[in-house]
Amino acid sequence: MRITSLIILPICLVTGQYTEGCNGHEELCSRTYNNVSYACTHNAYSYPPPHTLPVLNQEKNITQQLQDGIRAFMLDIVRNKPVAAAAAENPSSLQGIWNTVTSWFSPQSNSEDPIESIHLCHESCLLIDKGPLIETLITIREFMEANPREIITLIIENVSGFSASQVAPSFEQSGLSSMALSLQPDRFSNDSIHLNHYLWPTLQEMIGSNQRLVVFMDDKADTSQVSYILPEWDYVVEIPYANIDPVEQFPCNQDRPRDNIPRDLVVMNHFTYHRTAVAGEDIDTPLPASKVKEQGYNTLDSLTKHWQTCQNVWHQQVMNFITLDYYDIGDGAIFQLVNQINGISS
Repeated sequence: MRITSLIILPICLVTGQYTEGCNGHEELCSRTYNNVSYACTHNAYSYPPPHTLPVLNQEKNITQQLQDGIRAFMLDIVRNKPVAAAAAENPSSLQGIWNTVTSWFSPQSNSEDPIESIHLCHESCLLIDKGPLIETLITIREFMEANPREIITLIIENVSGFSASQVAPSFEQSGLSSMALSLQPDRFSNDSIHLNHYLWPTLQEMIGSNQRLVVFMDDKADTSQVSYILPEWDYVVEIPYANIDPVEQFPCNQDRPRDNIPRDLVVMNHFTYHRTAVAGEDIDTPLPASKVKEQGYNTLDSLTKHWQTCQNVWHQQVMNFITLDYYDIGDGAIFQLVNQINGISS
């Protein structure tokens, strides 16, 4: 465990076990889930190896992210298609050409089994493939079992449009489905401001019921099929994510969904892309770690300015998911800001 994590989360033991409070702090136990801020990683699965890919977003693996204090994870799920099928899609586009070239060197599975075919990939599994979703879910389940007072959130981008019933077996066989929160019909409240306003449980209630995992999916979620895979856009809004370097001031307007109707939870995206024009197409790739550090995007000053701007836009609503690329750059600034938002002295 990194020293900064020990400073930011003083209740965490050297062994990595979180044994007191709620998400490390007694002050959070009485707060509802939607009134707490969480450190979140963008494309949490997109870490080395390999080190040379232009689509990396993190330096640490999921296990290290959990140990360091990350409590929300953005994951992209993609069908691990046979090579020929992936390479044949839009063959004249830049993506199609890339798929064709990389297919020569990247054997892929032909499995249609939902557990084997749902992989963590960046748009195409020919770019980066961190294996079946279930493997990462098992890692998270093991952490949650060892740390029974921690609340974890997954924000899933359903790139390949899987049905909720196709995604569910990975949760069931990983052992995570029993820990996942299902919403109760009698806890919805009439609210003239927020869409689908829900009376979220407190962190202590979630711990007491052992429903400590919250799962959102951006497409094809259907709680009549799978009660614990929640439709993201019913409860969550995101501020803009397509921030192109250099960024002087990060925006805070509601970007997704673009209906200007607030939800219970807000994602504060604080990461940037490098844009390159190739053959008339704009190609956006994550800013490399060295450039993130050079530009100071992950410093406490940069994060705080962004949060303060968002306070002016969103007033009393908590910025719930502070989302970064390369969260470990910035000397623990993401954890300092989360504590500041939560009113906890570091």
